[in-house]
Amino acid sequence: MRTTFQTVAIASIGTLLGSFSLNTSPAEAAQLTTDFAVEIISGDFLVGETFAGQLVYEDAFITGVGTELVDTTSGLVSLDFTYVGADLTTPATYTEADDDIAAGFPIATFQDGALAGLDYTVSITPDTAFQFVEEPLGSGDFVFFTDDFATFQFNTGTVSFSEPQPTSVPEPTLLMGLMAVASIAAWRQR
Repeated sequence: MRTTFQTVAIASIGTLLGSFSLNTSPAEAAQLTTDFAVEIISGDFLVGETFAGQLVYEDAFITGVGTELVDTTSGLVSLDFTYVGADLTTPATYTEADDDIAAGFPIATFQDGALAGLDYTVSITPDTAFQFVEEPLGSGDFVFFTDDFATFQFNTGTVSFSEPQPTSVPEPTLLMGLMAVASIAAWRQR
């Protein structure tokens, strides 16, 4: 003979399994994290140095077909890049909020689902700025450069991207809770 507790546990599990089979809504979007590196390859300063950054975006905005753009209004969650500050030696971290261009920037460019580049411009000082840019335009080759307009110094670098990694995995807490209730009910039945 079943107890009320066991009956409730079995009914809860049945309801949960039924709701999974009837649920037709898409799964929640996953956030992906891609690390990137900038190696300064030529110029007047920082040659040979490597700087790192990280981009977090929602994969629901990427179909994996052709060229796709993701910005802060359509899936770009965060961007940070550790480079140099005004003295061009002390490390400083810049985020998506530091982008100098109007709303909708920075932009991450994807080609067939893979991160291919960034459109991101930041003024370090009124005379010094860095930029990630496609060069030449339409080539799919993204580079990095810094200009110091006061001294006419500059540098250029290459940008490389790592494979994206899941930022977080949603936990099915309701299912885990119901499984715990069912386990207790089964244990009590023994």
